[in-house]
Amino acid sequence: MKKIILIVDDDRLTLATAQKLLEGKYRVVAVNSGKQAYKYLERHTPDLILLDINMPEIGGFEVMETLRQDKRWSKIPVIFLTADRSAETETECFRVGANDYIAKPFEPNVILGRIRSTIELDGYRRDLQRRLDEKTKEMERVTIQAIMTVANTVDAKDDYTKGHSMRVAAYSELLAQRLGWSEEEIQNIYFVAMLHDVGKIGVPDAVLNKPFMLTDLEFRLIKGHTLMGAEILNDFKMFPNISVGAKYHHERYDGTGYPEGLKGESIPLVARVIGLVDSYDAMTSNRVYRRRLHDDAVLEELQKGKGSQWDPDLVDIFVKLIEEGALEKLWMPEEDLAAPIFGSGKILGATMGNEDVLESPVDYLTGLLSKRKGEKDISDKLRTEVGSLILIDMDHFGQINDAYGHLMGDYALKMAADVLRETCSNGLVCRVGGDEFLYYMPGVTDEDTITKKAEEILSAFKKKQEEVEVLKESELSMGISISGADGREFEELYRRADKALYLVKQRSGMRYGFYQRAGMLRTLEQSKGDLDKIMNAIRKHDTYQGVFQVDYTEFTHIYDFVTHMSERNKKETQLLLFTLFSANGSEVKLERMETAMQCMEQAICKSLRGVDVGARYSSSQFLVVLLGTERDNVRIVTDRIVQNYFKLYGEKDITLTYDIAKFD
Repeated sequence: MKKIILIVDDDRLTLATAQKLLEGKYRVVAVNSGKQAYKYLERHTPDLILLDINMPEIGGFEVMETLRQDKRWSKIPVIFLTADRSAETETECFRVGANDYIAKPFEPNVILGRIRSTIELDGYRRDLQRRLDEKTKEMERVTIQAIMTVANTVDAKDDYTKGHSMRVAAYSELLAQRLGWSEEEIQNIYFVAMLHDVGKIGVPDAVLNKPFMLTDLEFRLIKGHTLMGAEILNDFKMFPNISVGAKYHHERYDGTGYPEGLKGESIPLVARVIGLVDSYDAMTSNRVYRRRLHDDAVLEELQKGKGSQWDPDLVDIFVKLIEEGALEKLWMPEEDLAAPIFGSGKILGATMGNEDVLESPVDYLTGLLSKRKGEKDISDKLRTEVGSLILIDMDHFGQINDAYGHLMGDYALKMAADVLRETCSNGLVCRVGGDEFLYYMPGVTDEDTITKKAEEILSAFKKKQEEVEVLKESELSMGISISGADGREFEELYRRADKALYLVKQRSGMRYGFYQRAGMLRTLEQSKGDLDKIMNAIRKHDTYQGVFQVDYTEFTHIYDFVTHMSERNKKETQLLLFTLFSANGSEVKLERMETAMQCMEQAICKSLRGVDVGARYSSSQFLVVLLGTERDNVRIVTDRIVQNYFKLYGEKDITLTYDIAKFD
C-alpha cells in the first residue's frame, strides 16, 4: 500500500511540481492553506507532511505548533519547504520539531531521498514504540501480579482481613473518581491503597490475631507497621507516593495519630483518603475482637469522627457515596448478624456442634453474589416467576493459573466478573464454583432474547480480552435452561443447564447451547477418527507437562496409569472407544442421549476387571484401556458390554459401536 503524503503550500507551481514528482511512488494530497490542511487531518492521517513556512493567514510554524499539541497529529513526521535558506530559519525549523528541511526550488533527487529516509525512520520509530509498549504492558502485568501477591500475603496473616486490601483499593478508587482526579491519579491511588498495610508483614501473627486487649508492647508493634511499610516501599518507584499511603494512613486530622502526629492538610491527601476508607472497611468487617458494626452505627461513627479522625470534606463525600449505594456495587459487607463473637455458645454466628459457618452473601474475590446467596435468591424468584438460567464457565482457566500463578488467576476471575456485572445487570449473577458463574434472567423464556444476551456477554468478554492480556488464555462457554420447558425448580434447571454446558464444551467452536436442543451423537466415521487421534497423540508423545493434549481432563489419569503399567506388563494392551450413535440417523433429544450414556457407562463398569481403566471421552463416548488383554480376548469383553447396554437401555433409537487399537 502506497504511503500518503500531504503537501501544504500556497504556491500552485510548487504543488504541481511536487505532486508530479511524487505521485508515482506515493499517494499525494495537495492543499494550499493551513485551514485546508486542518480539514483534511480531521478525517485522515497521512504518513508524512510537506509544509511550506511562509503562507498567508496561517504560517507553517503556526501549523506545526498546532500539530505538535494535538495527540492525533503529534507523531506525524514533517518536512518544511521554504525558499528562505538562512541558518536562522533552518534552526527554527528543527526547534519547533520538524524532521527535516528542504530548500526551494528543490532538486528531485534530494526531495525523493529525504522523503524516503524520513518515512523509513518513522517506521523504525513506530516499531520501537510498539516493542516498548509491549514491554511496558508486560512490566505492568508483572508489577500488578507482584502487588496482588504482597497484598494477599498481608491479608492472609489475619484470618479476618481476607480481601481487606482489595476492598480498600476499590473504595479509594471510587472516592478519587468522585473527587475528580485524573485517570493516572486514580490508577495510582488504587495500587498505593493495595499496599497500605504491607508493613504488617513484620508484625507477629499472634499479635494481629489476638482477640483480647493488646499490651503496650504489642500495640507498639502494631503501630510500627506504618514505618516498616514505608521502608519496604521506599525504593519502589513505579507508582508515585507508593510509600505515603503505607506511612501516613493512621495519621488523624486533629494531629493525634501516628507515626508523626501530622495535622489537617499537612497529611498527604492520598493518605487521608486511604485512612478514611481503611477505617470504614474495618467497621464494616468482622474482626477477631468484635463483630462488624450496623450500618447506622457506621454512619454515626463517620459523623462523629469528622474533623477529629478524618478530613471533614472527605467524610461528607464518602457518606454520600454510601447513601447512594455506590460501594455495594463493588463489595457488599457481610450479613448483619448481631450475635456476639464470644458467649451464648456462639462463635462467628455458628452454633456449637454445628458444622455451618458464617458465609458472606458476596463472593469476596469477584464482588458477585456468593453461591449460597445466589442460589437461594434465584430459587425464591423461580417460585413466583418464569425465567432462564445461564451457567457460564471459563474454559482453560487452569492454564492461566499454571502460566501466570493463582493470583493472576484470581485477577482474571475478577475481570470476568466485571463483564458479567456490566452485561447482566437486569438479573442475578453469582459465582458457583472456582471458574463458574450462574446468571438468572427474570421473566425471559424466549430463545431469541436469551441468544442475544449470550452474544452480548461473549462480545463484552472479547472486548475485555483486548484490555486484559491474561484473559486471552480463556474463553467463555454457556449452558442454558428455561423454566417451564426444562423444569420448574431451581435444582432441576441447574442440572439441565450443567448438562447443556457439558455438551457445549464437547463441540469445538460452540460457545453456548440450550438444554432442550437435540443431543450431539457421533457418526461411525467420526468415532474411528477419534480413536486414531488418540493413538497418534500417544505415538508422537505429544505432551504438555507430562499429559497428552486432548480435550478432556480424565485422560491424564489414563495416561499416567497406562504408562506405568505398560513398563511392567509384557502382554498386549488394547484401547477401546465405545460410541453411541443414532440407529436411524435422526436427531436424539439430550435427555434420551444422557440416559443412554449412563446405561453405557454402567454396562462398561460391570464388564471390566479391576485392573482396567476408563473415562468419558465426550458426551457420547467412553474410552477404555484393557491392560494385559490379547486381541482375541477383547471380543469376549466387548460382546458382554454390548449385551449389558441393550439390557439396561431397553430402546432401539440409540445403538452402540466400538473401535479397537493396540497400545504399543
